[in-house]
Amino acid sequence: MRILGRTDIGLKRKNNEDTFYISESPVGIFDAFMVVADGMGGYSYGEVASGKCVDTIVNYIRTAAFDFPQIILRRAVEAANARVRREAQSLMSFGMGTTCVAAGVINGHIYAANIGDSRLYLINAKDYSIRQITKDHSFVEEQVANGLMERGSEEYESQKNVITRAVGIYDKVEPDLFDFDLKEGDYLLLCSDGLTNMLNDVVIKNLILDDTFSLERRLDSLIENANKNGGKDNITVVLFEKDEVTA
Repeated sequence: MRILGRTDIGLKRKNNEDTFYISESPVGIFDAFMVVADGMGGYSYGEVASGKCVDTIVNYIRTAAFDFPQIILRRAVEAANARVRREAQSLMSFGMGTTCVAAGVINGHIYAANIGDSRLYLINAKDYSIRQITKDHSFVEEQVANGLMERGSEEYESQKNVITRAVGIYDKVEPDLFDFDLKEGDYLLLCSDGLTNMLNDVVIKNLILDDTFSLERRLDSLIENANKNGGKDNITVVLFEKDEVTA
């Protein structure tokens, strides 16, 4: 098992409002744990929101009493929501919030939560596949689901940054929860939309499964290619490798 993480300011932003956390060692009930948060609110407030969110989630999980993993994850996100809201009130910044995607490992099983449009992907080297596990909480994806907009259209692209759920915006927060087993050859990718708005799923899959390079180089290549395509936002990537793939 290996986990690597990178974050980059991109080419257009003045500061980096993304935050990530990785641990290959146990965190609470989890054998390993990962979080990516993409803050919003302008100036330094976005990075405050993402930083407080990640810090609160990790600390909650580290000290939580034993419970079902999904319950712990949900309560950790709820604690982060309350923390970010308190911070926003103290800073008088009421548009301050953050997306969040988190994943923990227990005995080769993944438990994950997300809110907003930061994503979790499952990528497999054996069948050369990529699957988006999370569903974006965004205006355009809601329109697509209701048959009112076509994914990839000009209208879609112009409004894809409008999210419908975030940590810190409302009194209550409702994360989506997931769990699934890992197989041989599986990789997990957690990322902010600074990556997925610049690279499509096929390119992401090809870069991650290019075993002519080290895992570190593949991670760097994701960021380099996102910047080559415009680098319009901060870019954060966390890559989890279950085990070395054998022929």
